[in-house]
Amino acid sequence: MIEPAVSVFLGFSLAMDALAVSVAMVVCSSLHFSAGPVIRVSGVFGLFQALMPLAGWAFAGRALSIVGGVDHWIAFGLLSFVGGRMILEATRKREECLFPKDPSRGLPLLLLAIGTSLDALAAGVSFMPLGLDPAFTSLVIGLVTFCTVAAGMNLANRIGRRGGEKAAMVGGVILIGIGLKVLLSHLAG
Repeated sequence: MIEPAVSVFLGFSLAMDALAVSVAMVVCSSLHFSAGPVIRVSGVFGLFQALMPLAGWAFAGRALSIVGGVDHWIAFGLLSFVGGRMILEATRKREECLFPKDPSRGLPLLLLAIGTSLDALAAGVSFMPLGLDPAFTSLVIGLVTFCTVAAGMNLANRIGRRGGEKAAMVGGVILIGIGLKVLLSHLAG
């Protein structure tokens, strides 16, 4: 059966941006991410990664015609905004932080989940030509993202918290870099 293998591979491919963003979130925060926030972030990222391909499949060409021309700009804008705020936070005193105390909640988490899952919308369009079951494949993508993000955040909690402000700046640059990668890949064709 080729479908499970393709679904898992697609899941890992789509989870990489979410993994990078979630690890940056841990490294750049002054908080220790216990099980609750790790599950929340993993769950939100996994949910968006599962729902976006379903939307892409359901609306196929229509969804791409609606956001296809600007999806890269949306991802770039969202990731650059959050990344820029992380860089600003790293250069200010803790009392002046622009980034919320808990980046695993609210608008920052929502913006990051949307920004990292727009590629999954386009992936959903490929379900029909590849003969993939949309529900199964989307579920696998969501589960793979959940597990990948949770593992990455737990690892970052253990080893990646030593850099303080420098890590926050690196995390912000990573987010902006991911947004730029999305933008340039779409502009290049």
